[in-house]
Amino acid sequence: MTLRFLLTRGLSNVRDAIELIHQAMAPGEFHLGATYFTEDTPLRGVADSFYLEPANADAESYVEWLLDLCRTQDFQWIWPQSRWSLWLQTQDRFAAAGIRLILPCPDAETLAALQDKARANARLEAAPLPRSWSIATAEEFRAALAALGDGAQRVCIKPVQSIYGLGFRLIDDAKRPLDRLLNNDCFTVGSAEFAALLETAGGQRPFLAMEYLAGDERSMDCLAQDGRLVRAVIRRKPTAAQGRWQLIENDAEGWAIAAQVVAEFRLNGLINVQTRERLHPDGRREQCFLEANPRMAGGIHMACQAGLNLPYWGLRLAAGTVKVADIPWPAAGVRVTKIEQAVVLARGVSA
Repeated sequence: MTLRFLLTRGLSNVRDAIELIHQAMAPGEFHLGATYFTEDTPLRGVADSFYLEPANADAESYVEWLLDLCRTQDFQWIWPQSRWSLWLQTQDRFAAAGIRLILPCPDAETLAALQDKARANARLEAAPLPRSWSIATAEEFRAALAALGDGAQRVCIKPVQSIYGLGFRLIDDAKRPLDRLLNNDCFTVGSAEFAALLETAGGQRPFLAMEYLAGDERSMDCLAQDGRLVRAVIRRKPTAAQGRWQLIENDAEGWAIAAQVVAEFRLNGLINVQTRERLHPDGRREQCFLEANPRMAGGIHMACQAGLNLPYWGLRLAAGTVKVADIPWPAAGVRVTKIEQAVVLARGVSA
């Protein structure tokens, strides 16, 4: 029997996931439907069926539309790709309709704690963490700088809630604001500039001021089941690579951090955990937890080059058609990169 899954509007990695599942699945194993807010999306080229989401629908109308879509198109599963708080709040309605959901955590409160970097750090006190202070005012920022700035320690800031690293900056007073502007520098900001920005925000935009971790970053693409880390592909981003490539590796330290995060927040499905290394004066490198995202990472297609098709096994694990012991383990020592691909949305269309 074909299992029918619906993937809702998400990021560009939704297309990657559907493509990966199609590559691995047996004929007729899955039907993968997708929804999006516009017809002009590459999803139309990979999904087995496509549905245009209603424009400007409020939460209640959106839920009713999805329930009706699942009834009329016989979707047994929904794998939400965004708006998780809405799904968590309405999951009982879908369960009553016989529709199963793949959700990243058990309830909306857990999700809120996970997505708030300050609250997440507080829940993970036993894990190695960067030294950090919660700040919302210029005065609090200056106090954090004094606490962190011991002469050798560099300081960075990031919003308590953000994605894609939006709002992350390294504090650097060696550059003039004009030089930053002329060089399109979106990585650094001066301490006086940032303090002034906090003043204009009136204490309404909380940030973390943190020690800057200068070592390698790792992005861990995790397959979890109700608080248990089942598999993970660990992608190291060496600073020497300058973003050109990543290395998939076996790493016990990273696995231990990811397993702790998954257990603490009872995570489920495909999620992403990020760490970065603290460089000690004696040369020792120590991974520190940075953040966890309740979704697939943008690099999911690269992760699957290690021989573990995470979206495919994630669907099978959710559907109960595979035992954990039968899921393969990823290879290590694989260097990967991503190449952008052009696709045709439609032919013979005029503006």
